[in-house]
Amino acid sequence: MLNPLLVAKKIFLDAALVKDHKSLVKLIVQRIRTALSVDVCSLYIMQEGELVLTATEGLAEEAIGKIRMPPGQGLVGTIAERQHLLNLPYAEKHPRFKYFEETGEERYQGFLGVPLIHHGDVLGVLVVQVKETRRFSEEEEAFLVTMGANLVASQAASLKRSTREERPFTAHEVRHVRGLAGAPGVTIAKAWVVRSDIRLEDISVQPGSGLEFEKSRIKDSFDNCLEELASEGNTQEETLSALIEVYRLLLSSPELHAAIDKHLATDVSASSALKLAMLEQIAIFDAVEDPYLKARADDLRVLAARVYRHLQNLEPEVINTDEPIVLIGENITIEHFGRINPALIAGVASNQGSTLSHTSVLANALGIPAIVGLQESNLSAMHHAQVILDGHRGILIANPPEAVKEEYQQVIKQNQARQANLAHLKSLPAESIDQQRVNLYSNTGLLADIRPGLERGSEGIGLYRSEIPFMVHNTFPTEEEQVRIYRKVLSAYAPKPVVMRTLDIGGDKALPYFPIQEENPYLGWRGIRFTLDYRNIQLDQIRAMLLADIGLGNLQIMVPMLSREDELLRIGAIIDEAVSQLKEEGHAVVRPPIGIMAEVPAVIWMLPHLRDHIDFVSIGSNDLTQYLLAVDRNNPRVAHLFTPFHPAVLRAIYDIARECRRLNLAVSVCGEMAGDPKAVLVLLGMGIRTLSLSAYKLPLIKWLIRNIEMRDCRLLLDDIIDLPNEKEIQKKLEQRLDEIGFTEKFT
Repeated sequence: MLNPLLVAKKIFLDAALVKDHKSLVKLIVQRIRTALSVDVCSLYIMQEGELVLTATEGLAEEAIGKIRMPPGQGLVGTIAERQHLLNLPYAEKHPRFKYFEETGEERYQGFLGVPLIHHGDVLGVLVVQVKETRRFSEEEEAFLVTMGANLVASQAASLKRSTREERPFTAHEVRHVRGLAGAPGVTIAKAWVVRSDIRLEDISVQPGSGLEFEKSRIKDSFDNCLEELASEGNTQEETLSALIEVYRLLLSSPELHAAIDKHLATDVSASSALKLAMLEQIAIFDAVEDPYLKARADDLRVLAARVYRHLQNLEPEVINTDEPIVLIGENITIEHFGRINPALIAGVASNQGSTLSHTSVLANALGIPAIVGLQESNLSAMHHAQVILDGHRGILIANPPEAVKEEYQQVIKQNQARQANLAHLKSLPAESIDQQRVNLYSNTGLLADIRPGLERGSEGIGLYRSEIPFMVHNTFPTEEEQVRIYRKVLSAYAPKPVVMRTLDIGGDKALPYFPIQEENPYLGWRGIRFTLDYRNIQLDQIRAMLLADIGLGNLQIMVPMLSREDELLRIGAIIDEAVSQLKEEGHAVVRPPIGIMAEVPAVIWMLPHLRDHIDFVSIGSNDLTQYLLAVDRNNPRVAHLFTPFHPAVLRAIYDIARECRRLNLAVSVCGEMAGDPKAVLVLLGMGIRTLSLSAYKLPLIKWLIRNIEMRDCRLLLDDIIDLPNEKEIQKKLEQRLDEIGFTEKFT
């Protein structure tokens, strides 16, 4: 019996090893042709409104890229237009049949084609053909439908890119390339395409030259790399130094070295052992759904390339320039920032990386626009070309026309004027026209995130993600290590408050040295549920926080994922025990304020029972929205349904704010809503007076607050709270932003 899932799985596994998208689509048609024992398998991909023959096994190779048809034309176009399969015993007799001489298609009569649908749109058509006149069986039909669905589910992005790569990109051609907005801003400068580092997947596994010799080689390479990092950390500015410290911790992991030793014991070379051990560690981070933590896999790839260079005595690329440039490459990393005066980096564009990778974090910290996740294979043609980098929209334009360049130059001037207009707000309070004060805090998780908040006038940290130090280790960090990290954060902001969230791992955020497999991680063993089961780990962390706070007094502790009163009582007992232990040991610690994150909907109705045990509530709007709407915001299939402007979400937040006010509990919002101008109008109308957001958005939100009256926000809330859908709600909010001049000034 045909097994489409088994074939699909083998394709997905091998897809990770292919070097380009042309090889990927060829692999797909080869495997399907073999599995079905047919004469032809072809893949057509939708490109600029036409279906293009992208790969084939059986038809003439020279037809690839040349055969094109709009939806509705030919059998393939008919499938795309109707979004329904065709199973024909005699293809030529179908009224829509169209003959393309260059394909050699006249030899094949039996025809089966299925549409490839992605988010409701036709991505392409998958076709199989045989010479004999016959209708394909139900089993064969089901196989191809299932294969098509699985291919789209796992390879949609790759398939979309495949035909683009067939068109060569010349050095002087105008080219628009899309990616993800990594850091906001716009710049126009020459492109410097960096040399690509070796990919781990490209390192061949070779036999070694003796265990002791290979051990010595790998040790020397790691030592040289650590020495190199130490040197860079001493010479670079503070933001770079903080990120280099993360690299140093990852590279010093005992578990990584144990994995390398394990592979060396199988008589492979040092390079082979490095590859195999690093891929094992990377796989753990890649399996994590949280994008903030998944981004650590990129760091390990960067480190693997650095160590490999030392193993092979390869010199790093030298970037020689005396004018500002846009760094472009397959994977722009911290290392590239260290090879050039940061003042000469006008922007960054990278095929790899995410909005939460170190590249994006660093670009944000330095105020440099960045795009990550580009969709361009022929980057080399951009070298020394003039480019426009739009970090707001995630667009890179190579060789822009003069009219487009002039338009963007105006945008740059306007942005510079806006930033200059906002700079003076740093030392001013976030106070409305009717003199109501709002506290603006920043969110952080890396030491490198600290400086941007302080530079933009943050009044404290509303959310410190304490799981990050745990994620950059390959063992649970010691109490002493945690104390050093927490002390730096608390000291940097003292006497301003710092809200440290207790360890929020488990489920979708499994530690690399403590993997957790669950069918439904978002409803599983995470946050307080995990740490209460590992009381010793939670106790160590609380002790470290208390010790780091000695003499500062600005620590506040926040508990994530709380849904039951007994969970709060148990964590309170751990905090009390930590205070008691440390006092017995002679440390002058004090019990800090304790709060909870309101992210599990059950908390809405539990607040009266929790009141006597907490000092504040912080609404985690991201998870609260996710749980209320039953939408995984990281799942591309349903992410479009995730919106904090859903009437039920706004009503839930309103109820929490009103209940906290009744119970005399301080309440804040620390999710993405806190940085969204439209949402801020609503939150202020609900009486929320503390917001925690990304550092970059602090001046913008402060301007908004200083140009509104709270009375107007309350009236606006009355207008929108009972509206039936998010479209009408957002329309009303956008109108209000227009009225106060926000839209004209900042968009």
